[in-house]
Amino acid sequence: MKRRIFGPRLAGIVGAGLALVTIFFEPALIDSARDRLFDQYQRIGPRSYDSAPVRVVEIDDAALETYGQWPWPRHRLATIVDRLNAAGAASVVLDIILAEPDRTSPANVTANWLTAPVLAPVAAELASSDLSAVDHDARLAAAIAAAPSVLHLTARAGETGGVCPAPLDGARIGGMTAGGLARIAPSFRSVVPSLPVFRAAASGEGFARTGLSNDAVVRSAPLIALACEGKEIYPSLALEALRVSAPRLDPQFAPPGFKVDANRPCRAHVKGIAGQSVSEVSLCGLHIPTTEDGEIWVHYAAPDAMAARRISVVDIIEGDERAIEEAVKGRIVLIGASAEGLRDVMVTPLGDERPGVHVHAEIIEQVLGGKTLFRAWDLMRPVELAVAGLAVLLLLLFLPRMTAAAGFAVWLALAAALFGGAFAAFKTSRLLIDPVAPGLVLTLSFLGAFVVLFQQEQIARRFIRGAFGKFLSPLILERLERDPGLLKLEGETREITAFFSDIRGFTTISHSLSATQVTSLLNQYFTEMTKIVTDHNGLVDKYMGDGMAAMWNAPIDVADHPAQAARASLAMLKAVDKLNAEWRSDVKQGLPEIRIGIGLHTDEAQVGNFGSEDHLEYSMLGDMVNLTSRIEALNKEYAAPIIISGAMQARIPAFAVVPLGRFTAAGRSEATEIFALAGDEELARRPAFQTFAETFSAGLAALEAGDGAAARRYFGALKQGESYGLSGAIEVFLARAGQVSS
Repeated sequence: MKRRIFGPRLAGIVGAGLALVTIFFEPALIDSARDRLFDQYQRIGPRSYDSAPVRVVEIDDAALETYGQWPWPRHRLATIVDRLNAAGAASVVLDIILAEPDRTSPANVTANWLTAPVLAPVAAELASSDLSAVDHDARLAAAIAAAPSVLHLTARAGETGGVCPAPLDGARIGGMTAGGLARIAPSFRSVVPSLPVFRAAASGEGFARTGLSNDAVVRSAPLIALACEGKEIYPSLALEALRVSAPRLDPQFAPPGFKVDANRPCRAHVKGIAGQSVSEVSLCGLHIPTTEDGEIWVHYAAPDAMAARRISVVDIIEGDERAIEEAVKGRIVLIGASAEGLRDVMVTPLGDERPGVHVHAEIIEQVLGGKTLFRAWDLMRPVELAVAGLAVLLLLLFLPRMTAAAGFAVWLALAAALFGGAFAAFKTSRLLIDPVAPGLVLTLSFLGAFVVLFQQEQIARRFIRGAFGKFLSPLILERLERDPGLLKLEGETREITAFFSDIRGFTTISHSLSATQVTSLLNQYFTEMTKIVTDHNGLVDKYMGDGMAAMWNAPIDVADHPAQAARASLAMLKAVDKLNAEWRSDVKQGLPEIRIGIGLHTDEAQVGNFGSEDHLEYSMLGDMVNLTSRIEALNKEYAAPIIISGAMQARIPAFAVVPLGRFTAAGRSEATEIFALAGDEELARRPAFQTFAETFSAGLAALEAGDGAAARRYFGALKQGESYGLSGAIEVFLARAGQVSS
């Protein structure tokens, strides 16, 4: 059965098309699967945490127990900023909302008092006093002005509650304009800035918003964002922290190319294609790759990194100055909340929860450490789909020529290469290559092709079992069913051992039997003979009246097929003796004893599916088949049960044989040497048989030399002992010797 390869390939193409439709019309489904896979990558290989350039001063539970509930008086925040600045912090980043005046300042405190006569004198005195020297906001503003500081800018998606101030001069974004970033970068309706007094004093200002996916996992964060109907571009808190820290950052934490020019302060610069995508944000010689909308994939360190970068605010306020300097000098310091009830909790791809301030720290660390993850949709997706197309091409090129099991192995190998290659790219180059979309294309293509291929295999299995089930050994049949490709039904030339046999004198025997008896005899006989052929890995070709044809080494390879055919033929003689014994003992059947003749020959023949369009049979054709049939017919002339050709005898030299001479078949010019097969290797090793064979050979040589007397002596001597089933042949040669004059 010829394998049809068009059907599986067409089904594979249809499957790939369905996958592409899913990718383009249901991207959220693909993105979700991709994100979860990238999460697993980070869990397996989180970012290594070295001597980090970032410290996080936490407003933790211990600080609340020490200094009371939040919010604190801002003079305390001023103390923290002052101490960090004095210790040499590269920048102080306040991840704290400072949008309202401090209610604990003396000038504002009376507004929160209950109206009571006892407090009236104090309120009056405070109202008439000059409190500017003890204003908490002024105190904090002075600390912010003295330090390289960055303020928190709250981005809002709602319509109310915010304003749209222009970014601080140093925080302005260069490169692409707000118009060029429209419909690309994240956009907010408004922002909530810190108080003007703080903004005027600060070195920088950035928004602290992170990117939240549908499952609330923070996988990325925008470095830039639009606000005020797309009129203004604001930098992120992390980006501003990097910019402001540049002059004072310890060189050991500065990556190669991070340059600071005192005469030309750093400015963030956005690169990309206006109206289409962002490719990177550059800053002070740093080139930070981004997604198409200006976001950075966060490459998280293991959860224990939080403890390494964490400092309690209590240690800053009350700690030793030298210890504080050792902890923060030349580093970027972020101040944020980690106490329960204050912190903004973020879920990471590693499966843990972290305060939002630590997410900003992660971004800064990976940028300075050169360990930024990279994925640009507009660049990567075409490459990924091209890889998918190549994988599908390879799959559909080879799959239709394979078994379903082998095809599954190929699909598994290609899928493993996709996912393994993507993970290797993540580990070695921090590239985020999506194997999900290519994997979906490959899988649906495989499933389509596999279904058709499997159906073809089932059809082939049914055909094979129907055509060969009764005539092949179970082992060979199983091999063919596993791999129908082994069966070349269109025809091929291969070496086989051909077998022909018939029942001697069957025409005369059948005349003395009823139709029922003839049917019973042949059915019992062919049942035993067929079983012997299949047990010895042969194939029954056909039944021809009382005759049978079989072959070995077709339709698939059979190791040592001449020996297998020889053993089967010897087993048939024993089976016939057993049948004769049963028939003798069963008088009711009324079946006579029979004798058979067998001819064997080994050579090349044409084998395949022959016949008409409506009826095909697997068979053998060729000159060697005709010769085998002629050899079988010689049994009547030589009275030897099994006659084999010289070509076959050369392949089984260890078997017990005796020569019968040569004959020339009709239509052939060359004579064929023939032998009588008497037994297997065990018989051939017996000294008695060796003497028998030598005597038989000597008698044949004398006869061929024309020495009738010598031939009669040799063959006459053979009649005195064991004849090994060749008594009839001995009589034939004695008769021939008698016709030769001495």
